[in-house]
Amino acid sequence: MADFHTAAAPPLLGSTLLATAEKQEILQPSPISSGSHAIDTEALDGGYRYGEITCIAGASGTGKTLLTFQAIASHLLTHKEGEVALIATTDISLPRLKDVLVNRLTRQNRDPEFCESGYMYRKQVATAHRTQDVQNCVTSMLERVRLSRVFDFPGVAEAVGEFGARLDAHDTNDKARSQGVDHERLPGVADSEDEVESNPSPKKNDHAYEGVSDARVEAAEITPNSMIAIDNVANVLGSMMTKSQLQGHAMLVNCMRSLQHLTKRRNICTLLVNAAVGLRSQSTQYQRKADEQVSIFASVSGKPALGKHFSFLIDTSIFLSVLPRSKDDAEIAYSDGHKASEYEKVGILEILKDRHGIREGRWGIFRIREGVEFHDGKA
Repeated sequence: MADFHTAAAPPLLGSTLLATAEKQEILQPSPISSGSHAIDTEALDGGYRYGEITCIAGASGTGKTLLTFQAIASHLLTHKEGEVALIATTDISLPRLKDVLVNRLTRQNRDPEFCESGYMYRKQVATAHRTQDVQNCVTSMLERVRLSRVFDFPGVAEAVGEFGARLDAHDTNDKARSQGVDHERLPGVADSEDEVESNPSPKKNDHAYEGVSDARVEAAEITPNSMIAIDNVANVLGSMMTKSQLQGHAMLVNCMRSLQHLTKRRNICTLLVNAAVGLRSQSTQYQRKADEQVSIFASVSGKPALGKHFSFLIDTSIFLSVLPRSKDDAEIAYSDGHKASEYEKVGILEILKDRHGIREGRWGIFRIREGVEFHDGKA
């Protein structure tokens, strides 16, 4: 019987692991805003993270689409060359996305009412062309949104693969372009190995990013930050699971692993919109089982669709719900009449799962204004 010789892996110093983690953190882009200051500070710890998959689940009308559009707006405003792959399995409203962009850009570029002029303050006069400038900027940003309409889960996987191939092609073109510039700058190229070795070219990864893989460094330095938004994964996954649960689960796991690899390799901010199941009426006769309660609020029913196993394939799980704003509103909402139109509501965003464990259990309140922006639900 053959002898198998094994050797222990070389130990790693704590200082080396710390240096690697710090340099990976340098490569990590800052989180992008959700469009709500209250949500960013109270629940998301700054916003949605790049290099992670975030799933936003909730019933219809809880604000899932607006949260997605606000995140897209934050990404386009923050990264001037960043692209967005918007993969839609439903009839998504692009005019609403345009309205969100116009709203965000108008608020961002809004000049103060008074501006300083020497020792005096004069009133800022609005110019007629400002609105046209906003429209031109919005049109330019929408050109960086690549919309794909799909009708099944293989279509989702294909759209994600095409976006990843596009990013790879973008890197290849940039490398070729940069090499061409370098060759034009040099008067000549040495032919012998001795001349090449006597003038070695500096390697950017030798010191600045020691401990970080070359692929991640090149992706962070060359490729602009990107975003993937899929709305709604439950539409295509639900039908696939109904036909064959075993085959559907296997396809789901393979696709999600590929998406996770692409997300981490490219530092992409990936958002998945999911539905909610287990919703109920406000009947007091309903008895909820303990294992069905996912929200910290006792009056919130339902849970994210696609089951518990899906939560292991993502990094952050967000659940949206709607509750009465005040005690008086709650008395109206939970009365026998269920007069839904006669009380005010607020949206609740909860972090059900965070792979790092930092944000899990946190929540924030928001209200939707005119269908295009958030404001603090406590106000």
